[in-house]
Amino acid sequence: MEPHFSTCIKEFAKAICFINVVDDIYDIYGSLDELQPFTDAVKRWDSATRKSLPAYMNICLSKLFNIVNSLACKIMEEKGLDILSYLKEKFMQSIYGGGKMGDVHEKRREKLKKDVKLLIKVKNFADQLELFDSLQKLGVAYHFEEEIKYLLNLMKFSEEKLRMEFNEDIHVMALYFRLLREHGFEVSKDLLVKSYKDENGCFKPFVFHNIKGILSLYEASFLAMDGEDAIDDAKEFALKHLNDFMRSNLSANPLLAQHLAIALELPLHHRILKVQARMFIEHSHHIKEINVDSIVLELGQLDFNMTQNIYKRELKEILMWWTKISNIFSGKLTFARDWPVESYLLAVSMAIEPQFSTCRKELAKAICFVNVIDDIYDIYGLLDELQLFTDVVDRWDFATRKSLPEYMKICLSELFNTVNSLACKIMEEKGLDILPYLKRAWLDLCKAYMVEARWYYIGYSPTFEEYLDNAWISVSAPLVSVMALCMSENLTNFSLESFDFYPSIIRQSSIIFRLYNDLGTSKGELQRGDVSKSIQCYMKEKHVSELEAQEFIRNIINKYWKELNREWIKGLRYEETFKMVAINLPRAAHLFYLQSNGGNMGELNTEKMKDNVISLLLEPITFNEGD
Repeated sequence: MEPHFSTCIKEFAKAICFINVVDDIYDIYGSLDELQPFTDAVKRWDSATRKSLPAYMNICLSKLFNIVNSLACKIMEEKGLDILSYLKEKFMQSIYGGGKMGDVHEKRREKLKKDVKLLIKVKNFADQLELFDSLQKLGVAYHFEEEIKYLLNLMKFSEEKLRMEFNEDIHVMALYFRLLREHGFEVSKDLLVKSYKDENGCFKPFVFHNIKGILSLYEASFLAMDGEDAIDDAKEFALKHLNDFMRSNLSANPLLAQHLAIALELPLHHRILKVQARMFIEHSHHIKEINVDSIVLELGQLDFNMTQNIYKRELKEILMWWTKISNIFSGKLTFARDWPVESYLLAVSMAIEPQFSTCRKELAKAICFVNVIDDIYDIYGLLDELQLFTDVVDRWDFATRKSLPEYMKICLSELFNTVNSLACKIMEEKGLDILPYLKRAWLDLCKAYMVEARWYYIGYSPTFEEYLDNAWISVSAPLVSVMALCMSENLTNFSLESFDFYPSIIRQSSIIFRLYNDLGTSKGELQRGDVSKSIQCYMKEKHVSELEAQEFIRNIINKYWKELNREWIKGLRYEETFKMVAINLPRAAHLFYLQSNGGNMGELNTEKMKDNVISLLLEPITFNEGD
C-alpha cells in the first residue's frame, strides 16, 4: 500500500477489529434478550442507552462510540465534512434489518421450532389440542402443519375412544371439533352436540359452570355448516352465558372480561391470523387465565416481528411502484383513490404467511388498479366512455384505445403492462399461460361495473337478487381469487384447465365480502353517486325499515358462512393458495369496518385503518412486553 494511505489503513484496521468483536458477540456469546437492546443502543448511538446492558457489551460500545466519534471529529476539523451519520448508518446496516440481528433471530426461531416439536410429541391428547390452538392463535401453526395434520388424523382414527374419555369435558370436545374442521377434516356435529346435551336434548348441568368450555363452544359454533341448527342453539346458549359472566366479573377481573368482550365482538374463525396473534400475545402477558408455554409465546413474538419486517420491505416496494404509476398518470386521474397502503393491507390480510410474498405484492398492485377503475365507473366516466372502456378490456389490445379519453388510455396502458408482465413472469418460471384467466377476470369485473353504471344512469333500482347476482363480482373478490390461483406455488396446467369460472367457494366468499362491504359503506357510496346497495334494494323491494334490512343481511351473511365452511372442508381439489384467499376474503372485511357480533357494521373507519397499519405493518412487538 502507498504511504499516503497510512491514516486510511489504520482506521480500516480499527474498524475490522471491532467488526470481529461485534460479530462474535452476535454469533457466540450474546443471548437474544441482550442482543436486542445492544442493537437498539447502536441504532440510537447514545451513551445513556448503554446502562442496562451487560458489562462486556457496555465496554465494547463505549470504545466503539469513542473511536467512531473521534474519527468523525477529525474529518470535520480537517475537511469540514460531517461523516458521523454516514458511519452510523453503515454500521447499523451490518447488524440490523436482515443483517446480524436478522441472522440471530432466524437461528433463535429455528431453535424454538425444534423445542415446540418436542413439546408436541410429549404432550397428551388434551394438551396437544391446547398447544395446537395456541400455535394458531399466535399465527405460527404454519411452521408445524405436517405435525398438526398428522396428529389430528391419528385423533380422528381414535375418535370414539376419545369421545368416551372426554365426553364430560365440553372444552376439549369443542376444541377438538373446531380444530378438525379448521384443518379440513370431516367431523360430525353429533360429536359436539352430545358433549353438551343429554339424551332428552337438554344442556348437561356441568356445562353451565364451565366458562372456559362455554367460550370454546361459542368459538366452535362458527364452524357450523348449513343444516346444523343444533349448533346454532349452542351459539345462542354460549352467547347468553358469556355475556352474563362478563357483566358479573367486570369489576373482579376486568382483563378477563375484556378478553371475553373481544371474543364476543368477533370469533376466532372470522379473524385475520396476525391481527389475532398480536392481541393474543399481549393478553397472554396480562391475563393469568390464558396459559401459554413460554417457548411457544416467544416463538409467536419473534415470528410476528420477523414477518412484519418482510411486510415492511414489501410495502416499500409497492409504494415505489405506485409512485411510478402515479407519475405516469400525471394528474389525469386525480378523482381516483390513491390507496397503495390500504391495498397492500388488504393483500396481507388475504395472504398472511411470509412465504406468500409474491402473491401479496401482485394482489396489492391489482387492488390499486381496482380502486382506480372502480372510481372511473362510479364517479368520472360518462356512460358511452365506460362502454368503450369495457370493450377495450374485452379485446385486450392497445390499438383499440385510440377512441378513449386520455385518462382512460393511461389507466388501461398501465393495467395491461402490469397484467402482461405478471403473465410473462409465470410463463418464464413455470411454462404456464395464465394471461387468458387474468383477462377473463378483469373483463368480468369491468362488465359488472358496467351493469351498475347503467342502473345508475337510468335510475333503476334492482331487486335484491338482481343486485347480488352482479355485486358479488363487482366487489372484485373473484378477480383476486383468480390471481391467487395463478400465483399458487403448485400451479399446474391441469389445475388451470379444470378451473371453473367461478366455483361455489368463490361465490360464497365474495357474497360475504360484498355484504360486509355494503353494511359498512353503503351510505357513503350513495352520497357520492353510486348505485343502490343491498340494504336499499331490500328495503324498497320488501317495504321494510333499514334496521329490518340490516338484520336480513346479517342472516344472509351467516347463511353463506355456513356454506363456505362446508365448501372449505370438502374443497380438497382446490389449490391451497386459492382456498386460503377464499376463506380470508370475508375476514379481511373486519380490517376495514367495525363489526360486533349481532351489531351493525360501522362506516369505513380511518382511525381503525391507521391502527391496523401500525400494529400489523409497522410497530414490532417488544420482547417480554408487560413483564
